[in-house]
Amino acid sequence: MKLRLISALILATSVLGISPANANETRTVSGVSAFYRVDLGYMVGWTVPANTSGITGYTVTSTPGNFQCVVRGTVSNRCTFTNRQLGFKDSYTFTVVVNSSVGNGPASAASNPIRHASIPWAPQVPLARVVSDTAIDIAWVPDVNDGGAPLYGYRVNVWESRPNGDPGAVAHNSVALKPNISVTGLKPSTLYVINVASCNAHGCNSADRWTYISTTGPSGVSTIRPPRVLSGGSATTTCWNRTVDAGNASSTGLTITRNAYACTTPFVDPALYPKIDPTATELSKTPLATRFTQNAGFMGWSRTYSLKEWSKTGGNNWFAYFSASSKHPTLGFTIEPTIISKSPTVCSIDGRWVRFLAPGECLLEGSVGGNNIWLPSNVATSRFTIVP
Repeated sequence: MKLRLISALILATSVLGISPANANETRTVSGVSAFYRVDLGYMVGWTVPANTSGITGYTVTSTPGNFQCVVRGTVSNRCTFTNRQLGFKDSYTFTVVVNSSVGNGPASAASNPIRHASIPWAPQVPLARVVSDTAIDIAWVPDVNDGGAPLYGYRVNVWESRPNGDPGAVAHNSVALKPNISVTGLKPSTLYVINVASCNAHGCNSADRWTYISTTGPSGVSTIRPPRVLSGGSATTTCWNRTVDAGNASSTGLTITRNAYACTTPFVDPALYPKIDPTATELSKTPLATRFTQNAGFMGWSRTYSLKEWSKTGGNNWFAYFSASSKHPTLGFTIEPTIISKSPTVCSIDGRWVRFLAPGECLLEGSVGGNNIWLPSNVATSRFTIVP
């Protein structure tokens, strides 16, 4: 009788894939990796064990807080904690436990640490000074809030101003490593629009703060009067937020009476300026131990398009609506997609735009490669018909 019981136990454990010497779960996952996305939250991924027999899921636990995320399935290897769950202050690591029919396995090695981060706060309105007919100096006061990620610099944009004050042709675009820059090679007697943004790996923030300045003419006097903008304004102050002088030749300006209320620009101690790391341009400098899988696909197309109607628009391109998991809400495509036409006599590709060439079936393929965070995507297809 005892022999039969021992034989039955050996048979049962053999069927379950469990060693008779240890009936508890011993498998662990490897390569636990974490990544923070502004729109998604705290993402955790891992590599499942080679033998997944009997696995029912995985439990992911945060440190600190012991927040848990339970994933069901044998090969599932991704879990996301929301911002509401973990908040915006702490730095977290994560461990993963195998759940199986015989119990829970030991905790994995901890992931890399991550914390909440987003685009930085914008600097104050930039100041500009004319140096010569073709050069200006620009300076600005940074905000101390770097968004939780190091700044890699300040994006400086200078445009020629259109008659309505909107930006026109690009005159200068660069990344400055300190809060001032000299811009040369400009046109004399030209009105320029200036914008400065603080930038980290999650994106750049300028908060739509603009400065206007006009270069001088050959005689050393500008022929254009830039708009004069007064900032501030609330129900309890007399600091206005409006354009006082639109800058046309017939304007006579406006006299403003000083008020006892002081409308001053906030002072920021230079010692508190965010530190600049020019290498901090990527969301992850080193490859994650386990990169995340991603999907790609087309969207937003009709079954047919008229070549005749399309030509009436002057041959405007049709945009190939394409998206992928790695597309970031503030950065756009962090990995440049590859879109090709499989029917080049019917339709062609110019970047992510499609040109209609002749009646027939247009077949497009699109994908994105991998990087330190994401694995290469699938190859997505889009198929539609171009009629005469």
